[in-house]
Amino acid sequence: MRWAAILSVAMGFSSADAQVRLTSTKPRNGDQPPAPEYVDRVIEGIAPQDPLESEDEREYVRAGWPRFLRLETRLGTQPFEGSGRSVGFTVAGAIDTPNHGTLSIDANFAPDESRTAFTLRQRGLPVDGGWMVNNEIGITSSLTPGLMRMPSRVFVPSQYTRGATTEWLNEALRTQVMASAGTPGLLEGYPVAGFRARQGSLASIAAQTGSSSWDAAIRHEAAYGISSFSNPAGAMDGDSTHVALRAEAGAHTIQANAVSTRSTETSDTRRGVWVEGEWKRGPSLYGWGFFRLDPRLSWSGEGMSNDTEGAFVRGAWRTRQWSAEANVDALRSISRPDDSGVYVSANGRWRWSRSLTLGGGGSFRDFGGRAGSAYVDVRQQNEWGFSGIRLDGTSNRGLRTRRLGLDHAWSLPQGWSLNTTLTTGRESGEEATGSLWGAAVSLSAPVGNDIKLMGNASTERREDGTRSSGANLNVLWRVDRNWSIEANFLYSRGRQLSLPPIDPLAPPPVPDLFPTDSRSYFLVLRYEESAGSRLIPLGGPPGAGGGSIEGVVFLDGNRSDTQEAGEPGAAGVTVHLDGRYAVRTDSQGRFVFPFVAPGPHVIRVLNETLPLPWDAGERQESRVEVIIREATRVEIPVVKRND
Repeated sequence: MRWAAILSVAMGFSSADAQVRLTSTKPRNGDQPPAPEYVDRVIEGIAPQDPLESEDEREYVRAGWPRFLRLETRLGTQPFEGSGRSVGFTVAGAIDTPNHGTLSIDANFAPDESRTAFTLRQRGLPVDGGWMVNNEIGITSSLTPGLMRMPSRVFVPSQYTRGATTEWLNEALRTQVMASAGTPGLLEGYPVAGFRARQGSLASIAAQTGSSSWDAAIRHEAAYGISSFSNPAGAMDGDSTHVALRAEAGAHTIQANAVSTRSTETSDTRRGVWVEGEWKRGPSLYGWGFFRLDPRLSWSGEGMSNDTEGAFVRGAWRTRQWSAEANVDALRSISRPDDSGVYVSANGRWRWSRSLTLGGGGSFRDFGGRAGSAYVDVRQQNEWGFSGIRLDGTSNRGLRTRRLGLDHAWSLPQGWSLNTTLTTGRESGEEATGSLWGAAVSLSAPVGNDIKLMGNASTERREDGTRSSGANLNVLWRVDRNWSIEANFLYSRGRQLSLPPIDPLAPPPVPDLFPTDSRSYFLVLRYEESAGSRLIPLGGPPGAGGGSIEGVVFLDGNRSDTQEAGEPGAAGVTVHLDGRYAVRTDSQGRFVFPFVAPGPHVIRVLNETLPLPWDAGERQESRVEVIIREATRVEIPVVKRND
C-alpha cells in the first residue's frame, strides 16, 4: 500500500512491508490490557512501492557523500549597442563530508573577454577544542563579526576582494576570529560576471567574544595603494579600525561603536562614534542613540556617512493587527555649525480585517536642503486575487512627483503567477515636467510539464515625450533529469528618472534622467547532477531525507513584502543557508539550495552584497521549514535604508 511505504520512510524504515506500530494513547483502567498494536498490511493485488525509489529518483546514485554539480555554457551578447557575442562558462557544486565540512565551488569564465570569477569555500570544518572553521579563496566579501552586521543607523562599507578569508568560531567560548587579504574590485560583465580588480590591496583581521550579557568586537583593515577606477593615479594608503561593544540586561540593550581611520588623503586621523540603545516591552521596541562622524570620514578608501552629528529616537510596534515604526533625528553639520536640521521617517500598516489592509508612511528632511516623501495604500484580498491602490509623492532637490498606482496579484492555479501594475501621475522639475503614465506586468507560467516561462515588462510615458520601456523574458526547458536549456532576453529603451532616497546619512545624488538603452540575450545549456546517500542530506541528521529551498531577493520599493510587477530582483546577492552553504542570486534575484534536510533552517542575506541604499533590515534572516521531497519557496524583500 503506497501510504504504508510513505509512512515507513518517515519512520526511518527501508522495507515497503515494514510494520508500523502506533501505541495507543488511551489511559488504562486497573488491569485492563493495552489496545492491540496496529499492523499495516499490504492489500492483495497492489504491488508494494520501494520507499527509496520513486518515479523521479530511479536514476539517483546513492553511493558516496551528498553532493551536487551544475555546469553551464552561456552564449550571449553584451547589453550595449554594437557589442558582439560572448561565450561564458560557469561551474557550481558542493560536497558534504563527514569530517571536513562542506566544500563548494562557484566559478565563472568568459574567454573572449578574459573575465573570470572563482570562489572555493570550505565551511563547517570541525577542529580540536570545539572550533568550527570557514575558509574561502577567490572572490570573497569583507568578513565582519556578527556584532557589526546588526542593523545600525550608521553603515560601515565593505567590498569584494580577490584573495582569501578564514573564520574560526567557537560557540562554547562565544568567540569568533577572522582574517582576510586580497585585491579590491567589483563583479561585472555579461552573460557571466567577472571580477574587475582595482589597484592596491586590502588586509583585515577581526575578532569577537562575549558572554550571556555582553559582546565585544574589533575589526582592523589596512589599505595599500588603493585607487578608484576613474582615477588610477590617485593611490592612497590607509588604516581603519572599528570597535563595537554590546551589553544586554533583560529587555534593555546598548551598543557603542567607534571608527578611527587614517589615510594619505587626509594626512590625519578621522573618527566616528555612534551609540544605540533598545528597550523591548511586549510587542513594542523603543530605541535611542547619538552619533558624531568627522568630515571626510571613510573606511579603507570607501566613502561613508560623514560631517554629521546628532541624536535620534525610534519606536516600533507589532501586533496581529498593527505594524508601525517611526524615527526622528536631530542633526547638525560639524564643519558648518549653523547648518542644523531634522529628519523624520515613519510607516505603518493596519490589518482592518482578514481581507483588508491599510498602510501609509513617509520621510521628511530639513538638513542640507529640504526633501520629503509620503505614501498611503490600501490592499484587499478578493476572489480575483490581491489588489492594492497606492498614492505617493516626493519632493527632493527641485523635483516633485505625484503618482497613483494600482497593483494586482491575480489568483491563478498553482505554479502560475501574474502581477500587474498601472500608474499615473505628474512630475515637475528642471529635468521633467508634465503628466506621466506607466504599466508593468510580471508572469510565471508552466508551459507543459517541462517548460516554464517567466518574465516582466514595463513602460512609462511622459507628457514632454520622454519615454522608457523594458522587458526581461526567461524560458526554462528541462529536457530530462540532468539537462536543461534556458533562454533569457533583456531589453530597455529610453530615459529613466532617478528618485534618490531621502536620508541625510547617505547623501543622495541630484535627480537626473539617465539613458537606459540596451538589448541583450543569452542562451544557457545546463547540466545538473546530484548524488550521495539520502541518509545524510545537506545540513541534516542521518535518515532525514530531503527537500529543496527556492527563493528570490527583490527590491521592495513600497514595503508591501510582496514582489510586484515593477519591482526587480536583486542580482549578485550572496545568500547563506544555516551559515554553512552559500549561493549568489541570478539576474532576476533567484537562488536555490537543491537538497536540504527537512525541518527548520535559516536563510541569511549578506547585507554587504546588496546595492546601496538597499538593506534587508529585519528580513536579513528568514526562517523556513523544509518538507521532505517538496520545494519550499521564500520571498525576501529588501527596502531602502531609512526611507
